[in-house]
Amino acid sequence: MKIFKMLALAAVMVLSVVACSKENTQGGGGTTGGFDGIENEWKLVSVGGVANDFTVYIKFDGGVFTMYQQVYSLDYVAYSGQYSIDGGVLSGSYFDGNDWKTSYKGGVSGTTLTLTSQEENAITSVYEVCTIPEEVKAEADGTRALDVVPFL
Repeated sequence: MKIFKMLALAAVMVLSVVACSKENTQGGGGTTGGFDGIENEWKLVSVGGVANDFTVYIKFDGGVFTMYQQVYSLDYVAYSGQYSIDGGVLSGSYFDGNDWKTSYKGGVSGTTLTLTSQEENAITSVYEVCTIPEEVKAEADGTRALDVVPFL
């Protein structure tokens, strides 16, 4: 039994090393860091490996993003601003002048966008391609509560 546990532990360690050593070359790599294909509409599906119980939609298009979130409020709230990709890092700022709370590494793979925060305790958020519902856009149109913290 002890040998089985040791073999299982060794196998997990080997798999971890192999998984961590793979580079994200999806989307061509280079200075975009796998963010080729980010220009789309996305819906948040998990944060830190756990399905979320709130809703965030983001549209990236030509250096401009629009985010619709129902995180800290009952209604959808819209945020927009500019984003850039430099050296494989995605960062952005809101049109009110405030920066995102962190920048992100990650990339696009098929219909999935993965964003890993660049902070001491990194958090990975996973998004899937979607079409943002018109009802969400209409509800959030022109709303931005000053006491609601943006998700990014």
